[in-house]
Amino acid sequence: MKKWLPYVVAAVLGLGVAILAFGPGMGGGDSTEKPPVAAKGDKKKVQTVNFGEDGTAIARSPDETRTPAEIVEEAKANPPPPPGTLRPQNKAEIEHSARLARPFNQHFAHVSAFWSRAAQLTGKDNPDLARECSAMSRYMRDQGNLNDDAIDIAGTIAKEQALAEKLRAAADGNEELVGVADYITEASQAVLDGKDPTLVQKPSAKKASAGQ
Repeated sequence: MKKWLPYVVAAVLGLGVAILAFGPGMGGGDSTEKPPVAAKGDKKKVQTVNFGEDGTAIARSPDETRTPAEIVEEAKANPPPPPGTLRPQNKAEIEHSARLARPFNQHFAHVSAFWSRAAQLTGKDNPDLARECSAMSRYMRDQGNLNDDAIDIAGTIAKEQALAEKLRAAADGNEELVGVADYITEASQAVLDGKDPTLVQKPSAKKASAGQ
């Protein structure tokens, strides 16, 4: 028994040293304490101000002294400068501005809502015709994105007027649909005649609700 007693004593002493060296809080390992959270910066303070007749109650910066009405008036008095004023327009911007100014594009900007309305009016009883109306609107939009040397204005308007005639034939007493078809025909013809298509009178509320 005396022969293995020193080995037992050595094992017990070794275990004690290990506990002291690597036990919780004794060694050089990571601490279980979390680092302090950084303080958040103060948010910009806002206050709610009720302007009565000049505007509703709004949350705003305390250094803003203008009423909502005054802000709107200042914005109207100082509109953004026209394109190209602050810096020269690049080629793409110049071409885009030229496309927007074309009578055909101005015509489409006004008539697109009426093609959508025509699709709504014919969707229930004549879904094929409704799809043609939606397709016509997309086709005109794509044509309007082309440059002058690629766009087919006369051909596009011919297709547009032919479809408007189909709407009239399918109206079956629907005054609103007839009004939409008449407006599309007159506005598109103005483009061919070199007139301003935006001046063509839109259908009254009784005949059509689109574009009003």
